Amino acid sequence: MCGIIGVFAGGGLSASVVAPAMAVLRPRGPDGAGVWAAPSGRAVLGHTRLAVVDPAGSAQPIGDESGETQVVVNGEFYDYRRLRRDLARTGHPCRTEGDSELALRLYQRDGRRALAELRGEFAFALWDERRGELFAARDRFGVKPLYYAELDGRLYLASEIKALLACGVPARWDLGAFAAHLQLALPPDRTLFAGVRQLPPGCFLRASASGIAVHRYWDLDYPTAAELARPGKSLAEHVAEVRAGLDEAVRLRTVADVPLACHLSGGIDSSAMTAAAARHAAVTAFTVRFADVALDESPVAARTAARLGVPNHRVDLDPASFAEHLAATLRAGEMVQENSHGVARFRHSAAIRARGFKAALAGEGGDELFAGYPQFQRDLALSQDPAALERARAGYRKLAEFGAPRHLRAVLDRIGFLPNWITERHLAVLAPARSLLRPGFARLLDETDAGGPLLDQSRAQLAGRAPLHQSIYLFAKSWLANYILAAERLDAAHAVEVRLPFFDHRLFAVARSAALSWYSPEGRTKHVLREAARDDLSEEVYAGGKRGFFAPPEAGLRGFLRALDADSALRDNPFFDPAAVRRLLAEPRTGSDRLLHLVAGTSVLTAEFGMTADAGQTVGAGHD
Repeated sequence: MCGIIGVFAGGGLSASVVAPAMAVLRPRGPDGAGVWAAPSGRAVLGHTRLAVVDPAGSAQPIGDESGETQVVVNGEFYDYRRLRRDLARTGHPCRTEGDSELALRLYQRDGRRALAELRGEFAFALWDERRGELFAARDRFGVKPLYYAELDGRLYLASEIKALLACGVPARWDLGAFAAHLQLALPPDRTLFAGVRQLPPGCFLRASASGIAVHRYWDLDYPTAAELARPGKSLAEHVAEVRAGLDEAVRLRTVADVPLACHLSGGIDSSAMTAAAARHAAVTAFTVRFADVALDESPVAARTAARLGVPNHRVDLDPASFAEHLAATLRAGEMVQENSHGVARFRHSAAIRARGFKAALAGEGGDELFAGYPQFQRDLALSQDPAALERARAGYRKLAEFGAPRHLRAVLDRIGFLPNWITERHLAVLAPARSLLRPGFARLLDETDAGGPLLDQSRAQLAGRAPLHQSIYLFAKSWLANYILAAERLDAAHAVEVRLPFFDHRLFAVARSAALSWYSPEGRTKHVLREAARDDLSEEVYAGGKRGFFAPPEAGLRGFLRALDADSALRDNPFFDPAAVRRLLAEPRTGSDRLLHLVAGTSVLTAEFGMTADAGQTVGAGHD
């Protein structure tokens, strides 16, 4: 976990151009800071460091012997010792003892092909003076962020949007992007801030005098339905491969020169991850505890930690106090929240840091790899029952005839069915939100199609795939990368680096080949993962059902919104009508917490960043 900033222009740049951004990025990297300016004045790179590997060395920016090529890195490259040995054998030895220099040396040896060798969660920017080119890349799943914007003939790249705003990029709402968020999720290359793009996961960017170009270097590539019908191996063989792949992914992420923490809940994902980590390193578990017994997983987690011989710290969270931390959470995440999970994660990371830890492992990704979400289970059922799928398609056709929204029709036109997570979002968020919207934004929402552009960019990866894999692919390209993984910014606010073994592209390459019948035989969800981790799990965890991280509803949210109505925050909100929100607040509790979070989030972001509306933005196709 570090902060990076890069600026590219035709000339005239000096180190001072990144000073405002460096101050903003300091919480991400409190252990050191460095700036390098190209003698030609065409580029400046800045870095704020969280020292997790090679604390005494590896200060950044890191340059080659000539000083003409420089790199700044956020995140970690795993298996770096093996790669360092390979580089030395091929005449490109590293001068530091850490992992970040790999990006520089591999680029010098292999150019853009270097990305195939890099394994981990990362974002980096590299300046090549000889080519006059800025080269930047983001990890395959989008764990680490990388934002960019153009202003006054300069290109700015940074780990956080706040750093771009500090450099003068105006804070304006992208109304079309928020409309897409309500329908599905942010488009892969957009943010809530007009004019601020994000480099999509698995992509690299090149900027030179010829312009800016974004290209994809990796993508999730599921087998076709025909290929799945002939897996070529047994379930037992697949389970063994997943077991080995998970153990390797975890082992590589336990390599650090600082103590390691683990996020531990009562579920199978974090339990399997913690058990594997404990085999390879000394780790300390941290578990969130809620007063609501129905949502509290800390007793199960405590028993798991005791079974593994792992110290366990309980983080007590009182939902009544969540409103006190909401503004700080939203500012850190630069994203709306739709429930109390964000505040819980923000405070969980604060507790981990307060105990002296700055690196942790977590279990996110298990549901994506092994179809654990209930919505994926319903898509799996359609994938395994052609008659049920045909009945569903008949229902979809009737829905389209009766005037389904544009984004749903776009999905139906392209893949012939509606993934359950998309249907659920329409019913649980978009439809209920309509009564709260300002008329102008409601019209823009009706004109928006978040489905078409997303699916048009995904044709090759969707063609011939089972409905389950089409659903997971679209989820990974939208909701996962642009909402769930935004938790990285909440951890970064406390200088905590969270490593995610399930989002390892080599583990994915193994898990992707599962036959459909292996995902949930006889209704046992995540069967392959359960069997792969069977020897590590207690019976209660092994036999337990799906246990997502469910933070309780936020008790103080209504009072928080009433306070916002007393100043300009709610009145300046370009999306929600204050009078409609007041009527909602006057009603008894009706399960509207998600809507209230959206209203609160957009209102707070408007106030925190001084954001203005930009009605000229609409949803369009992204880069490929």
